[in-house]
Amino acid sequence: MSDDLTQKLPGDKEAIAPQDDDTISLLVIAVQSLSSSVQSLSSEIQSLRSEVHDVRARLETLEKTVTEHSFETKPIWERALAEIAATRAELAEMKAELRSEMKDGFRKLALKIELLNEDSLTLRADQRQLDRRVEALESKSP
Repeated sequence: MSDDLTQKLPGDKEAIAPQDDDTISLLVIAVQSLSSSVQSLSSEIQSLRSEVHDVRARLETLEKTVTEHSFETKPIWERALAEIAATRAELAEMKAELRSEMKDGFRKLALKIELLNEDSLTLRADQRQLDRRVEALESKSP
């Protein structure tokens, strides 16, 4: 018996050693090589399929979440726009009322100034008349 621990065990397939003149052996080796490559490629394709499936599931979940949030925020947005429009209408109405009140106020102020002017002129005229009467009385007195 040999002490060689690396000796072949029964049932092991021996590797086919290629010989330059043996084309069948070369073809068998090429087919075996292709078979292992195809198996490796197949497992990689399966892995990619699994990853694509996971990404697709995550994308669908994300789309669902975005859609739900858009439905949640849409009524809020519409209500905010309606409130903005109502506020604009109120401001326009208040602006019109204020403009009307200011016109009335300026008219009244103009009338009051006119009356003050008339009163002032009347008082000055009365004062001048009194001054003349006083002068006339002073000229008559010894």
